[in-house]
Amino acid sequence: MIFPNNYEEKCGFTVIREMLIDRCLSPFGIEKVHQVTVQKDYAIIYYQLEQVKEFIHLLQIERGFPLDTYVDTRAIVQQVLADAGLWCTTEEFTAIKQTLSNGQKLLQIVSQQTDDVYRYPTVALIAAGVIPMHELLDRIEQVIDKNGQMRDGASKELASIRKEKVQVAHAIQKKFDTIMRKAQAAGLTDNEMAASIRDGRLVIPVTASFKRKFKGVIHDESRSGKTVFIEPEELVQENTRLFVLEQEERREIVRILMEMTDVVRKHHQALYKLYNFIGDVDLLRAKALLAQKIGGVMPIVENVQQIVWKDAYHPILQLALKTQDQVLNPLQLTLEKDNRILVVSGANSGGKSVALKTVALLQYMLQCGLLIPVDPKSKAGIFEHMFMDIGDGQSIENNLSTYTAHLNNMKVFLEHTHASTLILIDEFGGGTEPELGGAIAESILERLNERGCYGIITTHFYNLKGLAQRTKGLQNGAMLYDFKEMKPLYELSQGHPGSSYALDVAKRIGLAEDLLLHASQKIDANYLRIEQQLQEVVAMKVAERKLQQVQRVEEEVAPAIVKEEVSREEVVLLENEGMMEEKALVVGDFVKRNGKGKAGEIIEIRGKKATVVIESMKFTIAVEELVRSNA
Repeated sequence: MIFPNNYEEKCGFTVIREMLIDRCLSPFGIEKVHQVTVQKDYAIIYYQLEQVKEFIHLLQIERGFPLDTYVDTRAIVQQVLADAGLWCTTEEFTAIKQTLSNGQKLLQIVSQQTDDVYRYPTVALIAAGVIPMHELLDRIEQVIDKNGQMRDGASKELASIRKEKVQVAHAIQKKFDTIMRKAQAAGLTDNEMAASIRDGRLVIPVTASFKRKFKGVIHDESRSGKTVFIEPEELVQENTRLFVLEQEERREIVRILMEMTDVVRKHHQALYKLYNFIGDVDLLRAKALLAQKIGGVMPIVENVQQIVWKDAYHPILQLALKTQDQVLNPLQLTLEKDNRILVVSGANSGGKSVALKTVALLQYMLQCGLLIPVDPKSKAGIFEHMFMDIGDGQSIENNLSTYTAHLNNMKVFLEHTHASTLILIDEFGGGTEPELGGAIAESILERLNERGCYGIITTHFYNLKGLAQRTKGLQNGAMLYDFKEMKPLYELSQGHPGSSYALDVAKRIGLAEDLLLHASQKIDANYLRIEQQLQEVVAMKVAERKLQQVQRVEEEVAPAIVKEEVSREEVVLLENEGMMEEKALVVGDFVKRNGKGKAGEIIEIRGKKATVVIESMKFTIAVEELVRSNA
């Protein structure tokens, strides 16, 4: 189940579908693009992804891939099937030939074998049941030339008729030229007047006053009445014979076309299979070209529910920013059994919604058989349901407020969510009175977590951050914000909540100090302490990111140059990395992160990660970052 009905529009897949259409060569392929839908069967999804991956390889090797126009001739076939008295015209057979010819080339390419082994085994499967239509194609090529005209040798009778036509026409022309010269010499016609054709017959323009002196059949006269057009009596018999031959030629052409149309009727099912095959190949090509455009790859796909993505990009946003010479930071995300639902918080305009939409779009693309822009070592799973609640849900028609629409969506979520569901909720609980909205949101989140689903929820509610810290299956995440630079970094960091920076942002933009002091006095002191702690954690993460960037530069640039650019704070972090080697940490130790901030107690150690309680909030921190404290 996909919810809501406009999921594709909200996540951006409608743009992806248009990008696929733009890369199609045929109407058959465009139809296939419109039929693309999300799949739930692991085997089908894996097969479709492997096909696209293999087709990219095919395009890199096969330089003779036919890129001509593919004409849709299905309506023609349907008409002649419905009416036995109809036949295909030479133009229609030319169109059928073109599509047949290109289809044959495609069939040859995808079905290539070496030592009885398909060169493109996964792609070759779509050719199963497709029959090479050599008989029909050869017949059309024998009968109709490249200009769409029927060949003289289409039949013996047609060849004979056309040969006699040429002879009779030549004889007529010869006699006519002689008669014309005599008429001009006798003054019966103006020397400046040229011969003409009326009713398919050669006629001589005779001055009206001399028409009785010229024997023949009058076919026409000029508007002024000064000239009449007469067929010479000597040519009537030959012209009549030519007319009869032309009729015989038309009948023979129709007979041949009807005979060929019977072949089309005979092979109509094979034709439809070929059209379908062309559409499948065209769709695959469009998918492959799109993957090359967006940097799409096939991650490690497993038949479980999981999202373990490295360097994931929102393809549409990435392309848009690229045109503006801007860089999009990739998303790093892990949703697994122990931490299935990520509660993302942080400053406004920090990229929370972008992260959510990235997951919504990429998972949908993957289950539609499209390669996605992630690191190839990323791991992906399969979801039966994908539910999204994002954006303005206000309905004028139904007189629903945004919050009411949100609650209606939550009702659907609660009715259908299970362990194979991906939920994506933006600004969870927003749109109403904060305390009540937060309480309802917390209760809903608890129920959703009980169902074992996976997902991402963005929020500013403190109680949801606390719930995520103390509840198995939930985890906190923050969109990093560089407070020193006063700008969001658009990077997701998991394992800790984020701060809204509301007071700090207000201070930076110049609100009066006394007003902010008065506002802070209205806020619970414990809440302010926790916000301060969250800001310290985020600051640490930002410093780490900067340090990592510096380390990457150090690998490329002379160390002497790089060391001048490292800040004092970053140097302290480097020094503290070596302070944990004296004695292994154990549960019960009091520690500080990198020797800074408030102290907390270790309550659990798993591998290289430790769970630390700092002022009633749980934080998951790498052991190597912790420094023993006396507090």
